[in-house]
Amino acid sequence: MQKQVIVEQKNAAIASIDGDRCVNCGQCEEYCPVEAISECQKEICHLCPDCTEVGAFGVKKVKELQDVACTLACPLGISPQGYINLLKAGKRKEAYQIIYEKTPFPSILGYICHHPCEDVCKRGTIVDQPMHIRALKRHLGLEFIDEEPEPYPVIHDRHIAVIGAGPAGLTAAHCLANRGYPVTVFEQNGEAGGMLLRGIPDFRLDKAAVRKEIKKLEKAGIEFVFNTKLNYPAAIAELREDYDKIVVAVGTQVSKGLPIEGWRTDQVHLAVNLMEKVNTGADVQLSGNGVVIGGGSVAMDVARTALRLGADQVTVICLECAEEMPAHPWEIEEAREEGIEIISGVAPLKYLGWAQQLEGVEYAEIENLDLESFKFDLKKGTEKKLPADFAIVATGQRTDKPIEGDDLVYAGDIAGGDCSVLDAMASGRAAAIRIDDELSGREYLDYAVERQISPGDRRYKVYPAVRLKIPFPDLEMLDPKERLNSFDLVEPGLTDAQAELEVLRCLSCGYRQVDPDKCIGCGVCQKVCPKGDVISMVAVPEAEKEEA
Repeated sequence: MQKQVIVEQKNAAIASIDGDRCVNCGQCEEYCPVEAISECQKEICHLCPDCTEVGAFGVKKVKELQDVACTLACPLGISPQGYINLLKAGKRKEAYQIIYEKTPFPSILGYICHHPCEDVCKRGTIVDQPMHIRALKRHLGLEFIDEEPEPYPVIHDRHIAVIGAGPAGLTAAHCLANRGYPVTVFEQNGEAGGMLLRGIPDFRLDKAAVRKEIKKLEKAGIEFVFNTKLNYPAAIAELREDYDKIVVAVGTQVSKGLPIEGWRTDQVHLAVNLMEKVNTGADVQLSGNGVVIGGGSVAMDVARTALRLGADQVTVICLECAEEMPAHPWEIEEAREEGIEIISGVAPLKYLGWAQQLEGVEYAEIENLDLESFKFDLKKGTEKKLPADFAIVATGQRTDKPIEGDDLVYAGDIAGGDCSVLDAMASGRAAAIRIDDELSGREYLDYAVERQISPGDRRYKVYPAVRLKIPFPDLEMLDPKERLNSFDLVEPGLTDAQAELEVLRCLSCGYRQVDPDKCIGCGVCQKVCPKGDVISMVAVPEAEKEEA
């Protein structure tokens, strides 16, 4: 029997996204019930060799640029392009919500995030300098920091316990509460915040902002139990009786120390202990020359803190060569601006002095450093003595007492991986999603949908030549000489006028698109779109049907 093709004119609606209007915030993709929406990167025009300061590049580079995005670089899965372009459109509250949905700490990240998104910002690759994404996040976070939070919805009767009120634990609590779970956070200290309050110096992070953002969690419905150090394993057994899931986010709050020859207690300080004393208002004074042992972010923070506490000169020594130092480049640069000397590729051998009096640190050059095991070979004959009146050890931290259990979900430093504040928050969010998936009977996919992009439609392109060529302000910083007189913030932040100017620099290089074969026409994407003029429901003829 010959087949007949019958075309029915019964109309159905599918969503259509305008790639030129889309801010690429990702809300539509997250709420789509059938995963019909995905992120695309626009092609970069490469036909004009002299249209930007960077110059021309070929087809291969164009293709490579379609595989990277600021949205992929953020460990939390936040879309910088989304909140930047919502700011540009005057949707300030909606821009804030893009960040707040995934972390309760927009302003905190705006102060101290190491902004991997800026490293892949296409503005910096093809035009001039990357967007000041972190500074814009801080500006936006502070604008809404005093606003009363919406109460968390209570949907489920499954209760969650979070052990540890640092950035990882608090992010996990926030994300779980956002998904409708009652959450209780247990903290051994008298207030929440962890190393945000006790470990980071005031010249980098405004502690008043930290306390305000944490207070919003309590106001929104998260329960806190303070001054409670849980004795493992008995306490965990008790928690299992009252809670359906337990998140362990106790952090690594104990300095590892450095047991080399000549250790003495008076003039050799542990970085974490010293920073806790400073941040809790203890009268800490240093004088003379100091040596900081370590090459990470904590080492840079404590070295700069030592200068503000009265030290005449501070020298940092570390195993890693300059390009391998774990501290971020701008941290190293700011330390050097303040007069701190850095000697890299060396190992401390022993403390010098007599009785309790420290006189210096002996070190030697090394080679064949293994960055995983930190094993190395000493270069014989390269030993040197560095005079010092005090030393600070910043060679890493460990957890106080391991808490183990097959049914526990770990977050933060103890979960492994990178250990920046941003990564700790991302680990907390991942733990929350994992718990929600397990309690809901879903397969845990590590929110893979948010981490995929594809080349976009060729009708949507980025033309660097037409970008605004007016000068944009760089981030203002206090003069290095002024910094050392106080613990005032080194970076004052963007003014309203500067922020308004900065958002204009975004190339809007990404957008979301709908797969018409998957779309069921429910219209959810249109309702949740924060910009409002991006998604339309288009009536189309129903697909042709074959009938025998």
